[in-house]
Amino acid sequence: MRLAIASDHAGYELKTLLLNRLAAEPDLTVVDLGTNASSPPVDYPDYARAAAEAVVRGDVDRAIVVCGSGAGACMAAGKVPGARAFFAGDTYTAHQGVEHDDGNVLCLGERVTGPELAVEIARVYLRAQFSDQEERHRRRVAKIAAIEAESNFPLEALSRQGQSVWVDTIARSMLTSGQLQRLAWDDRVVGVTSNPTIFEKAMGHEPEYEAPARALAQQGKSAEDIYWALAIEDIQGAADVMRPVYTMTGGRDGFISLECAPAVAYDTQATIDMTADLWRRLDRPNVMIKIPATPEGVPAIEASIAAGINVNVTLMFSVELYEQVARAYVAGLERFFSGRESRTLRQSASLQPAPLSVASFFVSRVDTLVDKQLGDKISATGSGNGDVSRYESLLGRAAIANARLAYASFLKIFDGPAWQALASQGAQVQRPLWASTSTKNPRYRDVRYVEELIGPHTVNTMPLETLSAFKDHGRVARTVDTPATQADAQAVFRDLAAAGIDMDAVTLQLQKDGVRLFAESFDKLIATLEGRRQALAHA
Repeated sequence: MRLAIASDHAGYELKTLLLNRLAAEPDLTVVDLGTNASSPPVDYPDYARAAAEAVVRGDVDRAIVVCGSGAGACMAAGKVPGARAFFAGDTYTAHQGVEHDDGNVLCLGERVTGPELAVEIARVYLRAQFSDQEERHRRRVAKIAAIEAESNFPLEALSRQGQSVWVDTIARSMLTSGQLQRLAWDDRVVGVTSNPTIFEKAMGHEPEYEAPARALAQQGKSAEDIYWALAIEDIQGAADVMRPVYTMTGGRDGFISLECAPAVAYDTQATIDMTADLWRRLDRPNVMIKIPATPEGVPAIEASIAAGINVNVTLMFSVELYEQVARAYVAGLERFFSGRESRTLRQSASLQPAPLSVASFFVSRVDTLVDKQLGDKISATGSGNGDVSRYESLLGRAAIANARLAYASFLKIFDGPAWQALASQGAQVQRPLWASTSTKNPRYRDVRYVEELIGPHTVNTMPLETLSAFKDHGRVARTVDTPATQADAQAVFRDLAAAGIDMDAVTLQLQKDGVRLFAESFDKLIATLEGRRQALAHA
């Protein structure tokens, strides 16, 4: 066995004794990681970390860390992922900590444990073996590892909860620099969404687009032609980066989304035609075409699914609209499997027997608008009125409640004999995708729209800032559909109605605003590209 031993100044004398006495142990190699004197004072976390990391890296099999009480060393060593540090003041705990709990870092206190007892504790610890033949011990240690993973690797923990992480951004520089590939492999990102606003920020400001835009302009292409050519190149490039994810997940993830032009949002046939055209031009199995869930967009969703096209349904804000979209997806699958469709555009390289879809349900924007309405009521009511506290208690609660109720509808729609008949043919559920999950209000926790909507068969598409924040301090637990959270969601909607907040009007306004804002971004980008095209023409 290889053993690392370390101490701070307060544990130096006991560490020295252990080094001398354990030298006689058979088949034991000891590595002294310091400190090397009882003065000057040093910081125990540095030595505890060094010993624990040596175990986790595999440099040694176990470690012993000594400080004055043993408590500080135990706290520090236990923060290293993979280290199972424990304090023992008796031989029973030293044996039990390994046999039942697979402990690998023993912590001792020079000032609280006699030297001879400490030596015996160390010997018992080294001779003990984990009883991995007993299922109860393996199960309990696995639960320790799960807690550790949720605390230290929250993005991986999201995956174990059944939630996929996508990012809500794309730019050519992400492809050329390798950033997207790093996000996939390092941060477990398994999808990308785009929209006109995202492309306006990228194409309007990044130098990577200047040369290809110039080349297209020289070919006589219009500004809109230039936009689509550049966007399609980006989506194809991102899809190629994500293709290994698509393969490893059996075609369930690794998707990149491209949105139809905002101009067709209120035209069913134009949406159907553009969806088919973009699908053909992209020519990748791991792309989705984004269709807005306008009244005219819903039938286009059904028709596109029936034709075998992967669809990301966007700009959903209400539970009622979500249900319409989910049923349109089911109807589209029924048509697809019927074999009676006049055209089939299914990608031959697809790993799934049927088209896939996600339902992008927008979150934080709901709180932004509802909070404003509640704020207006608070201002109009005046202090001292009992309604003020009622309004204040609803601030920041509408969006999460709204999304949780949509998830409850998801569970009902994708269940029962009708759905099982489709699933038996290979159909996958239309996963709810939580969109607009950055926190707009600085008074709210910056990862609340991730933490509060975790559950199976979901996607959370995050801006890079939210992804980084969640990676740093996100907490993982199933939150979207527990009995308590569902009851709270229903109560919030009852209280909002009683407070005079018309959620139907709120969500309708948000959808109209969303289409308008995307159209403005699209028009702004086209104007920018036209300006460059004109400048080149007169150069």
